[in-house]
Amino acid sequence: MNPPFRNFSLGTKLLLMFFVLCLNLAVFSSIAVFLMHQFFGIDKPETVLESIPQTPNEVNAFLFVQAIISLGGFLITSISFARLESVSVLERLNINFLAPLKMFVLAVVSILLAQFFIEFLVEANTKIPLPDALNFLKDYAKKAEDVTTAVMNFKQFGQFIAVAIVMAVIPAISEEMFFRGLFMGALLRAKVNPVVAIISSGFVFAISHMEYQNTIAIWALGAFLGYLYYISGSIWLSFVAHFTNNFLMVLLKYLYNIGVIGKDMADASMPLYITFISIVLFAGCIYIFNKWKQPDTFEEATPDIVVTNE
Repeated sequence: MNPPFRNFSLGTKLLLMFFVLCLNLAVFSSIAVFLMHQFFGIDKPETVLESIPQTPNEVNAFLFVQAIISLGGFLITSISFARLESVSVLERLNINFLAPLKMFVLAVVSILLAQFFIEFLVEANTKIPLPDALNFLKDYAKKAEDVTTAVMNFKQFGQFIAVAIVMAVIPAISEEMFFRGLFMGALLRAKVNPVVAIISSGFVFAISHMEYQNTIAIWALGAFLGYLYYISGSIWLSFVAHFTNNFLMVLLKYLYNIGVIGKDMADASMPLYITFISIVLFAGCIYIFNKWKQPDTFEEATPDIVVTNE
């Protein structure tokens, strides 16, 4: 059977892709709110979502909702849309190809080195004035920061695991499936220039986070994740890099909360020379990645042709 979206133009596919995403986000948000009341006994779930979690129960409820929305919105959209577009979901999302182990090791090293450059970009972003028409983003950013602070205020190991799953494991899988596997994969299969595809997927990734003060840094991170996806031909490499980036944040916060490290790394600033050295080393990693580039896997799977005798 020929997938119904297979022969649609790229523009039509992208419009449908984001329509399905918005629809799934709305549906699974409603489901999550309903389940929040059932599982956590919160009478007004919408109030919790609109305010800062105050109690451990509210924090757990918030994490639960985030997990449901991320899985239902990004992951379900990716799988369902890929099935409508291709004869093989695994091939369409590049799940069935595993990059060499050396690429995974280098991806982890690269993302660790990139942390210094990312912090530099965050600082640079704060120097860019926000247009008056977008001032509402400041309130949104302040609320998001307060929510993150509340969620990250944990000391028990069990809480650390729960937060790591919701803020590192699930986003790495769900967001990479959508932004790289589905969105960027559609661009590459349509023979869009790889550089344009990488930059575009990073930009959409950044805008979706609605964190104006981190937009440039998230854009750069998204572009690097897209580069890893393209250079390896496998979604797994961007999974690992995305997970490493998010998990590092959670781990460092946990170590600070329990007193293992004496400074909150979220508030730390690095000397400029360390940033420069990290950029040089990161550029070296990119050079090696280019040497290790895998064969192009961004080709549409061909449907099986059934021959019948008249």
